[in-house]
Amino acid sequence: MTVLEVAVYALVLTGGKTPFFCEQKDQVVVECTNGLSATEEKGVIHYDNGVVVSRLPDGNLSFSNGITAHWGAGSWVQFSNGVSMRRVAGGNFRSSTGMLCEAGGTTKASCHEES
Repeated sequence: MTVLEVAVYALVLTGGKTPFFCEQKDQVVVECTNGLSATEEKGVIHYDNGVVVSRLPDGNLSFSNGITAHWGAGSWVQFSNGVSMRRVAGGNFRSSTGMLCEAGGTTKASCHEES
């Protein structure tokens, strides 16, 4: 689990319209300013709101709250709640909602409006 990965999924879970910041607080917990925090166990991300995100054997994502994901046109991953994400230069992620999620080293990440 990377802090950027936690931030990207947190953006999807919250609908992708509000900027926030995430930081790894210790070896286990990542806290985000949007009210979510997450831990990882055996490759599965557990958010404190009860949602679990895991990667299926076929590479697809599984959200325990029912959000589904599939590959769309132009390398966008489309989520069933209306948010789409794709990887851009530098390993960052752009959302269809106008947000850019980027890492700040290995312990921080932010999702903010793209300028």
